[in-house]
Amino acid sequence: MLPSSVYFSDVLDAYQGEITRLHDQEEFLKYQINQYKVKKRMHMANYDQLIESGTNNIRESHINLCIEEARELPAMNTNNTADPFFTVKCDEKLIHTSSVIPDTADPVWNVQVSISIQNKAHVIEVEVWDDDSNPEFIGSFFIELDSFSDQIVHTRWYDLEGPEGISNGEVKIVGQWIYDLMSFHEMYITKYDHLINQNEKILAGLTEHVNKLYTLDGKELLIAWLTPPQPPAPSKSRRSQHFLSIPTSKNNSILGSPRTSPSRSKQPAYYNSPGRDEKRINSPLAYSNKPQRPSTDYFAVGMYLTNRATRKTGKK
Repeated sequence: MLPSSVYFSDVLDAYQGEITRLHDQEEFLKYQINQYKVKKRMHMANYDQLIESGTNNIRESHINLCIEEARELPAMNTNNTADPFFTVKCDEKLIHTSSVIPDTADPVWNVQVSISIQNKAHVIEVEVWDDDSNPEFIGSFFIELDSFSDQIVHTRWYDLEGPEGISNGEVKIVGQWIYDLMSFHEMYITKYDHLINQNEKILAGLTEHVNKLYTLDGKELLIAWLTPPQPPAPSKSRRSQHFLSIPTSKNNSILGSPRTSPSRSKQPAYYNSPGRDEKRINSPLAYSNKPQRPSTDYFAVGMYLTNRATRKTGKK
C-alpha cells in the first residue's frame, strides 16, 4: 500500500513518467532495428552482385590501417617531451611517412594507410622516430596479417620495442583486412539478422508490457494502490484493561503475558501502555487525519507500479 501522504496527482505523474520512459525505449529499439535492416540490405545487395558477376574473391586485397595515436613516449627533448613521427614499411619498402607532432609524449595522428596484400607472407612494420631533421629511433613493432584474418575491424595497442629491447610506449592502431568478399558479406548478413531478431523479441515484450499497463486490470490495480489505509480502531478504555494493574513479572521481557492475564486474547500491557505513543516513531505508512506532503521519489513509485504489475501478470 502506498503512503497516505502521496497524493493522487503524484502517483499519476509517476505512472505517466513510466509510460513515457517505456515509449521512448520502444522508439529507440525501432530506430535501431531499422538501422540494422538497412545495413543487412546493403550487404545482401553486394552479395547478390558478386554472385551475378561470378567473382567470389578479391584479386588484390588491401589491409586498411589507421594509426591513431601513441602514448607514454620517452623524453627525447630537454623539456621531457618528443617530436614524434612514424613510418610504415611493407617488406622493407617504405609505404608512408607521417608528419611530426612537436613537443608531446602522447601524439595524435589519425592517419589512414592502405597496403596491397597478395599473400600472408608480407611483413608490415611500423617505426616511431623523433625529430625528422635529425631522426632518433624510439621504437618499432610488427603487424601480423593472421591477426586480421577474420575480416572484422580490430582496435589494438602495440608495444614499441626500443633499441635496447625495452618498451618505449604504445601505439594504437585500428585495422581491417578484407580478402574474401563472399564470406565477408555472409558474416555481416548473419550478424545483422541475429541483432534484428534479438531486438524484435525485446520490442515485442516491451510493447506487451506497455499494453498491460493500459488494460482495465492495470486501472483497477492502480485504484487499489491509491486507496488510503483504514484508520486504526479506537483504543479501549483503560478501565477495561485490567491487566495493567498486574505487577511486572520476574522476567522483564514478558509484560502481561497470556499466562498472567485472565484472557489470552488480550494484547500485552506494553502495546497500550501510557507514554508509548510519545516514544513511538511514526511510520510513513501510518494513518494521519492531517495529511502531509513530503517529497516524493517519482522513480521509486514508478518502479513500484511496474513491479506490482509484473508480479500480477506472472501469477496469471
